Parts: sequence; structure tokens; C-alpha cells
Amino acid sequence: MKDPIVSIIIITRNRPFLLRHCIQRVLAQNYLHKEIIVVDSSTNGESEEVVARYPGVISVRLRGQYNNMPQARNEGIAVSSGDIIAFIDDDSMVYPKWLLSLVEAYQDETVGAAGGRIVRRPEPYCDQISGTPDLSITPAGIVIAQNVDLVGTAQIEVDHLIGCNMSFRRKALEQVGGFDPNYTATNLREETDLCVRVKKAGWRIVFVPSITVIHVSARAKTFFTELPGIQFSNGRNITYFSLKHFGLAPRVLVGQFLDLGYSWKRAISLSGIFLFGVLAQMAGRVIGLGVGIAWLMSSKRRAAAAPKIERRNQAASERRSLRAATSGESVE
Repeated sequence: MKDPIVSIIIITRNRPFLLRHCIQRVLAQNYLHKEIIVVDSSTNGESEEVVARYPGVISVRLRGQYNNMPQARNEGIAVSSGDIIAFIDDDSMVYPKWLLSLVEAYQDETVGAAGGRIVRRPEPYCDQISGTPDLSITPAGIVIAQNVDLVGTAQIEVDHLIGCNMSFRRKALEQVGGFDPNYTATNLREETDLCVRVKKAGWRIVFVPSITVIHVSARAKTFFTELPGIQFSNGRNITYFSLKHFGLAPRVLVGQFLDLGYSWKRAISLSGIFLFGVLAQMAGRVIGLGVGIAWLMSSKRRAAAAPKIERRNQAASERRSLRAATSGESVE
């Protein structure tokens, strides 16, 4: 496929500053056959004003929608015209050769989806460790996504891609029917679901390191700080995904319980760390209080002793001067 048209779909909500930088980086890509589509579900018109600054960018406005990523992606696909459909988030900042590398991946007619490296640390730290990503799915339906930020050069075949930096051949999307809207709220696993269906349809999914974006999400939180509603949605979507693609097989059910057990283990471990951390800080403050009081008392003693020391030094200086005068010596 020579010089395919690439439709780049940017999903955004209430982040006009990031959206502006995201669009500018995509526009700077050295590839002519591209179209940019912004699917905006913001609660105000600020992002719409940003898009209006770039006449060539297509705007799709979704009103009354919140965290419905599958619907937003499907709306973008519906207005796109490209042979390749690429998806990035508004906080995905593409590298200079991102688009050229993406197009190169699709020269292989067996490739139905392609994605790449996701840089999550600032330079130069992001380039210190090299390795191969693990984007696999176990027979029990457990999704593994590790090391996608490491430096690498080898293109490898994977089971799934990460939603902030993924692309699909239009033929593959049309064959499997787009994104499943049953992934709600956090939308966890919606991109994994599509990848599984694309692979089942006979297409290859590849990870190409040079298809690189910077993605340091301002909304991301650690596991322990996620609200119960977020945890509920994640659990719902994870279980739905596993049953949809792997059925009610015993290993799937066992895998679900093991995965839940891992979450419990993680929660208990982090709880222990936080608890002992607070106790350690209390102990540190008590010790610090003692050290500070000791220093203050010592400081007061030094201040009280200073005049006596000064008088002794002055008296000694006067005695040296008197002896020098008596003997006729000079005092420096």
C-alpha cells in the first residue's frame, strides 16, 4: 500500500492546553497524506476554540457524554476517510518520525494493527533502559502490559496495544465492527477487546518502537488512590472482557480469582507501607523535637558564654600589650 491516507483521531475532554500541543505535533509530521480528527466531549467550548485555529482539522463534538471512549472512537471512525486509522489521546505527544514509522509498518499487508513505544519519563531518564515490551494475554484472560516505555529497535508481534498510541487498518476495523460500547465508565479493556477481535480475524498486530509518543497522563493515579467507583468499573470491565473472549472455562474463573487476590495483596501491602510510614514519621518527629530542643539549649548556652569569652580574650590581649610595652617589643 503506497502512500496510504492516515486518519489521526484525537480523543479529548476539557484539556485545551494539551490538545493544542498535541495537534501541533501531529501537523508537524513529515507526511502529506493525513487527516486530523478531534472528537471532543468537553463540558465547555475551550477545546472547540483550539480546534478552530487549525482550519484543516475536522471537529466532532459529542455533547452530554462522559468517559465513553468506545463511542468517541467509533464517531471518529465514522467521519474518517483514511486507509489507516490511528488513535492518540490529547496528552499523547508524538515523536517527529511517529507517522512515517506507522505508515512503514503497514507496507506488510498482513498487519492489521500497529502501535509503539510510550515514553513516560522525561529526558534523559527515558532512554536509560532498553528492553522488549510484553503485551500479551494469557489463556485465562489476564492482560499483561509491561515495558512499553523501554528503548528498543526490534519490531515484534504482540497480542494487544495501548490505547494512547495505536492504529488499525480500515479493512480490519470494518471486518470486526469497531469498538464495543459495553466497556463503560473507565473503559478499561476497550482497546484490548478490539485487538483480540482483529487478531482472531487473521490479522497480525505489531509493536514498532519508533512509533513513539510521550504520554505522562495528568489524570493517572496510583492503585491505592483510585476511588471505589473506579475500582468497581475496572473490575466490571476486566471480568466482561475475560468472559467475552475466553468463556466460563475453569481456568478463566480461577484466573479472575487469582487476579483479584493480587489486588487484595497489593492493597494490604500498600496499607502496611502507609501505616508504618506514618508511624515512622511520628517517631522521626519526636526524635527531631529532641534534637531541635538540644540545639536551642546549646545555642542559648553559647550565647550566654560569649561575653565571658570575649572579656577573657580582651584581658589576655591587654596583658600581651603591656608585656610588649615593658620589653620594648611591638605587638602585631
